[in-house]
Amino acid sequence: ILFKNFLDASGAAVFFWLLGYGFAYGETAGGFIGTSNFGLTEVYNGAGDGGSDNWHGWFFQWAFAGAAATIASGSVAERCKLEAYFIYSIFISTFLYPVVVHW
Repeated sequence: ILFKNFLDASGAAVFFWLLGYGFAYGETAGGFIGTSNFGLTEVYNGAGDGGSDNWHGWFFQWAFAGAAATIASGSVAERCKLEAYFIYSIFISTFLYPVVVHW
């Protein structure tokens, strides 16, 4: 369980930074999903409003994305393959949670 929770947090951090934050807070494409700010590029390009505010917002939202991914951890403990669980966890923190946040 500790290993799964650690990898949930680690995977959520990488994939939420790379894609999820852009899906959640990027510019809207048809009202469904964000299409910009992947990998927090607006911070690097200086286009962000306030510089490090995007990092603070990312860290705060990452905690919720990681929590959303670990909710099912207890219910599927030792009931499914580890690889399948991590695919599910990455899907939750990269796509499902960010789309709901964007709405």
